[in-house]
Amino acid sequence: MTTAACFTYHFGRRFQLPESGITQLKDENFRATDKTMHQLGRRAGEVAPWADDLLHIARAVFLADKRSTRRAADDGWTRTISLTVEVVDPEPWQSRTADVNRLLALLTGDRWHIDFVAGGARYAPSDAPLFPLEGAEVALFSGGLDSTAYAADRMRTGGGALVLVSYHEPDDIGYQRKLVGMLKGLGERPVFPNELPLQTFAENGKALELSARSRGLLFLATALYVASGHKVTTVTVPENGQLAINPPLTPARPAACSTRSVHPTTLAELNRLVANIGGDIEILNPFAELTKGEVCIKALEAGLSEKALWTTVSCGRPPVKRGAASFHCGRCFPCLVRRAGLLSATGRDETQYEFGLVADEGPWPEDLHALWWWLTHRFSERELLGDLTLPATADLSVTMDVITRGRAELAQMVRRTFGLDDRAVVHK
Repeated sequence: MTTAACFTYHFGRRFQLPESGITQLKDENFRATDKTMHQLGRRAGEVAPWADDLLHIARAVFLADKRSTRRAADDGWTRTISLTVEVVDPEPWQSRTADVNRLLALLTGDRWHIDFVAGGARYAPSDAPLFPLEGAEVALFSGGLDSTAYAADRMRTGGGALVLVSYHEPDDIGYQRKLVGMLKGLGERPVFPNELPLQTFAENGKALELSARSRGLLFLATALYVASGHKVTTVTVPENGQLAINPPLTPARPAACSTRSVHPTTLAELNRLVANIGGDIEILNPFAELTKGEVCIKALEAGLSEKALWTTVSCGRPPVKRGAASFHCGRCFPCLVRRAGLLSATGRDETQYEFGLVADEGPWPEDLHALWWWLTHRFSERELLGDLTLPATADLSVTMDVITRGRAELAQMVRRTFGLDDRAVVHK
């Protein structure tokens, strides 16, 4: 028997009690409420209806994701989630329901059934004042190494405002603001950060799902919303090619067990959806052909110091999830890629990690053990495409090349850590 979770997301001016067995989701379940999103739109200008609706959909999906614990699923992971969302204009969405369900399945590994109904109220009403920034550029900014490197590089170009869209956990805002201050010192280009809390509230004391595979859609939908208000045609999501592809390190990590938020196929699916519902904004990853080490070099060339790079945060297990004071765990796969990139680019890494790469005693940490398996086994185009095919626009040889160079950086880190010679890690 399939375990199903059913939700409805009503945020319009009229309130409806959900039917029995259906959980009501609402904007008040977010720390960033509807008032926050309204002000976000007013700072930019009039937002297109499709972008407004997409943001509502992304928020509803994220709430449903967080309210559906994977441990309740029959296999401990794959959930069946039914969700009804009010939108301003349901017609274009109703004709693309299958596309939305497919995109969500790609991101989260679950079975989604979404219905779109009328009755939604816009976050940014049509009478919002028009203050779009002339020649603006909109980019996601997490305070991670990649997004900071991109912003630093763009500060050298001059031109219009650099509009940064950031979501943060409770302890993240301080270091993100510190990095924005560093960026402002690199050039005269104006920088406008948009800071949004990521937290959602539990209902009746129930635990929230720890995984959050749908958050990438929330981030991108918010950036598209801001970009629409500024009348720009591109949104940038900087992620090195190694982590954008995020190939499963072992046979136990296929599909959505590895995050796919910036995978080329995910971006292609979302771009196609936006175009089909009448949108005119494209999402781009400018670092898709770079390794982490090459991103570090780009950041240094843009004027960031090594100390600034160590200030960025790249951990996949933030303190709020670990109950820790240190921002970096030091052992998750994003931390391993970060370590390898910094060592490759600078020869050292003085990031403050909670844990060393290996313990003095006991078994290896899970991700390091998985990395060793991956580095000592064959990885070819067959393994790459066996997990998830690439979009027709992607160059397979270029993608394989960046992963090969990224594997070389990781292998070098492992050899250096354990004092091994070049033959100890088979890099193919």
